[in-house]
Amino acid sequence: MNFSFSPDAPKLIVPVVVVGPRRSSEFRCTLDTGSELTVLPTEPLRLLGFDLSRPVNWTRLRGATGVARAPLIRVPAITALDRVRADFVVAAHDLPLGVETDGLLGLDFFRGFVLTLDFVRGRITLAPKRWWQFWR
Repeated sequence: MNFSFSPDAPKLIVPVVVVGPRRSSEFRCTLDTGSELTVLPTEPLRLLGFDLSRPVNWTRLRGATGVARAPLIRVPAITALDRVRADFVVAAHDLPLGVETDGLLGLDFFRGFVLTLDFVRGRITLAPKRWWQFWR
């Protein structure tokens, strides 16, 4: 499936749905191929029922404002661009003030898919690998 975006937009923002222990919620995330991890804000994750004091691990996030330590939280499912990742680990961290999106949809979400960003047509496509690509 294709998703539209404005080729002139300063960032690509996509809806991301996260399933939590209590409920699900939608986030507006920047599609960020420069981010190794998917990053979501702490308070909304707490409201979904995640205990941030019991992470599966910790990571160090490097950004324009420096380096920050962030807990890694396992979410039952995350959906973006019509693709679902189950049992997925995200970093819980608040983005700096002035950032107009909730979080970052990082490279970890795209691994194993074919991501196409068509800036001529303004289309994003996230397709599964074809069966013949598994043998390459």
